[in-house]
Amino acid sequence: MDFNIATKRVFGAISSFGTMALIFYNMGQARKVKAELLEKFEEAISRERKHSTTELFRLIHGLKMNYSDVAELVKHDGCSKIIYALKKTPGIISFKNGTFQYTNVGRNKVFRYIDCWFTHFSIFVYGGLLLVSLTVMGMSEGASSVAGFLLVIFSSVMLAVQLRQRAYDQMIESLVSPEHDN
Repeated sequence: MDFNIATKRVFGAISSFGTMALIFYNMGQARKVKAELLEKFEEAISRERKHSTTELFRLIHGLKMNYSDVAELVKHDGCSKIIYALKKTPGIISFKNGTFQYTNVGRNKVFRYIDCWFTHFSIFVYGGLLLVSLTVMGMSEGASSVAGFLLVIFSSVMLAVQLRQRAYDQMIESLVSPEHDN
């Protein structure tokens, strides 16, 4: 191997490792800053500083809420799940006056029925596609087998996404109406 090529590869590897180390360092610093913000947030809540509480909540979670809603949310047992849900589906659910509820769109039974039906239909389709692609991969040779393998990967990922969405929808339903907890 030529010395010039070897040095380029070595410096390329060093550069890649340096970039990865910098990324991990920045992620650690971000966690440290978030921990400091959480400490300041707890202090602002305990001292009932309305502006500081709402601004720190917005900085930490990216959600704009009234002070009374933030104070009630922090006291709630499922606050982490509620914050996650508010960040993921802001137009479907809301937390107002101390209650976690569907918005006007989410309250619509037809919308929720179509969403649930589409999720179940997608799970069925991608599950069937996974079985078909496994069969194609197992019974064929060459390029067909490779195509079957790629289809297995695609359908597995899509099936996992749909199953995760179904679990998320069930979590939302149990938070909105805890008496129907599954």
